[in-house]
Formats: sequence, C-alpha cells, structure tokens
Amino acid sequence: MGGLLPKPETSKHAEDGSGPSGKLAFGVSAMQGWRRGMEDAHLAMPEFDSDRRLALFGVFDGHGGAAVAKIAAEHFPSTLRSLPSFQEGRYADALKEAYLQLDQFLDSTSGRKQVAERAAACPDASDGEDGDEDIPPEVLRELISSGDVDLDELEKEAANLKDEDAAEDEGEEEEDMDLLEEEEEEDEQVDGNNAWASGEGPDGMGTTAVVALVCCGDSPEVIVANAGDSRCVLARGPRALPLSRDHKPTLKCERRRIAKAGGFVSPDGRVDGNLNLSRALGDFAYKKNTSLKAEEQKISCEAEVRRRELISTDRYLVLGCDGIFEKATNQALVDFLLPRLRRRKKIRSRPACLSGVCSAFLDANIATNPAKEQGLGCDNMTLMIVDLLSGISSGSTAEAGAGVAIGAEKTTKRASEGGRKLKVGFKVRRSIRKVGFRATLSPQRRRLRLLASQRNALAEP
Repeated sequence: MGGLLPKPETSKHAEDGSGPSGKLAFGVSAMQGWRRGMEDAHLAMPEFDSDRRLALFGVFDGHGGAAVAKIAAEHFPSTLRSLPSFQEGRYADALKEAYLQLDQFLDSTSGRKQVAERAAACPDASDGEDGDEDIPPEVLRELISSGDVDLDELEKEAANLKDEDAAEDEGEEEEDMDLLEEEEEEDEQVDGNNAWASGEGPDGMGTTAVVALVCCGDSPEVIVANAGDSRCVLARGPRALPLSRDHKPTLKCERRRIAKAGGFVSPDGRVDGNLNLSRALGDFAYKKNTSLKAEEQKISCEAEVRRRELISTDRYLVLGCDGIFEKATNQALVDFLLPRLRRRKKIRSRPACLSGVCSAFLDANIATNPAKEQGLGCDNMTLMIVDLLSGISSGSTAEAGAGVAIGAEKTTKRASEGGRKLKVGFKVRRSIRKVGFRATLSPQRRRLRLLASQRNALAEP
C-alpha cells in the first residue's frame, strides 16, 4: 500500500471476549495509522470447538487491498473444521492443509467472485505492497520548518538523483549486444511484476496469515501456522518465545525456491522487485507456473507449523502483523505489555479489557514523523493478546500456580499415578487457595510454598 495520509488515522477497532468457561480471554486492537486504507483482518474464537476444548486465533495482513485478508479470516475456521485430518485430531496437518485449501478457494470462480464483490464494496487506496512512501507535503513542510530536514540537502539529493538518471541513460545506450538476452529475461520478470501490480482480484492482492490453535485438554499446547511476516509470540514468564518465523525473500530456503520458480530477489529483498515477503495467500500473478505445486511457486501459500507444549508460566499469547514489529523486537513487545497487563485495574470485579493494553502499544508504536523515522511505524497495525489463564487473578499468585486453568488437567494427570488422581488434583488446587498465599509474601516465597505443597501432596500415601 503506497502513499501516506497527511495525518494518521488513530481511531481503533477494539474487541474483547472470552469463552463461557472464562479460562481463555482475548483482546485485539487494530489501527489504520498513516496508511490510506486498512487492510488487516483477524479472527478470535475462544470456543472454536468446545467439545475438543480448542480455541482459534489469527491475524491476517493484507496487501494490494483488504478483500483477500477479510475473506481468509472469515473462511479459515470452516475450512479447518471440514478437513478429515482435523476430525482425526491431526491438528498440525490440518492447519497446513487449511492454508492450501483456502488458497485454492481464492483462485476458484466462487472465490474470485467473492474477492471482486468485497473489493468493490470496500475500495481502498492500495498501490502495491510496501512501495516507496510519499511523504505528505504538509508533513514535509513541518519537518523543514522545524529543522529536522535540511532543504539544501534535499535539493542536493534531488540533483544527484537527476545526474544518476542521466548517467544510467548514457550507460544504457553504450551497452553491448551481448546483454540483449539478459535484458529480454529481465523484461519478462518486469512483465510478471507488472502483472501483479495491475492484476485484478486475488491476482494482484494477497495476505499473510498467522493462526494459533490453542489446545486446552489433558496435554495443553499451542500449534501455530504461519505464512508471511506476521508473528506469534508466547510470553513464558518474562521471556518472549517466538512461535513463528518471518518468511522473507532473503532467507536462503525462500530465495532458492523463488529462483527455481523463475523469479528473482532484488537487492532490497523483494520478489521480482516488488513484494517484500515470500509466502502469502492470494497473489496469483506469482503462482502461474502450472508445472509447479502450490508450495513451489515464487510466492508460496505453504504454512510453516510450530507447536509448543504449554506450562504453568505460559500466561499470554501475542499475535501481530508486521507493522507491530517494525520498531520493536519480540522481547521489547513483551516487556512493554507485561507491566501494563499486571497493572490492569479491576472494573466491577473483572479485569480491564485486554484490548486497552493493545491500544496503548499501538499509540506508542506509531510514527510521529514519517520522514524522520524513515517510514517505520507507518503501517497498519493489529495486535492481539490471548490470556491463557484469564480465569485466575492477573497477579503473581496466578502466575505461580502450576495446576491452574489451562494446565490444571496436566498437573493432575502427572500426579495421579497409583490411582490418586482426584485426591492429588484436589490438593494441588486447594494449596493455591491456602491462607499462606497472602499479598504480603513475595512472588518467590509464594512459588516456594506452592512447590512444597505439591511435593507433600505427592508424598502422601
């Protein structure tokens, strides 16, 4: 999406929710920012499959338009449910298959029709993925008047660019005939790039997708599927654990696939000189090689899946589009969120909404001077927080509790050998409520007491 607004659009779409059991809660905040349109979408289903105790969350970062991202978010849950692998409990396989099936749907007659209808109903000002950002004249004048930008330096730079263009023109006239074949190949690549930029519907439009399936059963875990450069991060205590990897054209495995499919990666890290990501749903102008599988195209829809066993210190799951991470690392994001999550004030005996903490980060992350910050912080931003222990107090007592909420069944199961499942499970839960766990105790002391209680419970005949 090229071009910026004279002033950022800082109003936010905020949403909060939880399942009927209250053990999982989420909050999400989305902001258009400096961009001329909003192309993000998300899904949040804490009761995605109540019988299997599954929750589903996702963030979709569109480019070239918002239609593909919105349709992907709407269709993903039903696509996942319909797969035999999902019904059989092979959730990692099901997530990968869901990406492939959803991409096939977007390229179908029905899918293209939906994209066209959605694009017509929600027109936006998109000129391609992450193109050069035009600094609004009002902002540029303000920067010059404040002294942040030197007008003489700008004029010198413009003159230098003009000289460089003239030198390039002369160089082109003096090229040998030996280079004609290479030029023809480059022309074909440029034609492919133009085909994406001028493509209609999902040919010139796509979306990243990061989806987290939270399994709350006897063996709690989170399974994350990702295609593109949106991210999922797990807050394990104070640490940020990445549950996804950015799919950038500069990665060796991605570059190899792109070259094998007939594409190239430009010096600034873009596929065929345009897209700065290498996996996405849609973008079918880059998927025209009929001799290759969907996973082998220049832009692949294949999801990379990672799974992580959840333990007692895993409190929050964080999902965000790439605009969240332009200026902040995973750890910096978690460092920002955790103190604010702990300080949330209770309203009518319930914690304040998680979306408010998300919105606070969006406000802190957005660029104040696009030119001065080199365009960082100017993208659409969507941030989602999933509270894995929302049924427990947000204080350190909850974070110290090993057999609570999502991990309760697991703790009970491990302690149940010898036919003592109900007895030990009760004692673990009861130990958390002991009078000794008072606010006057330090978090370390609370944790020691909890461990001692669990050890005593296991030692009982």
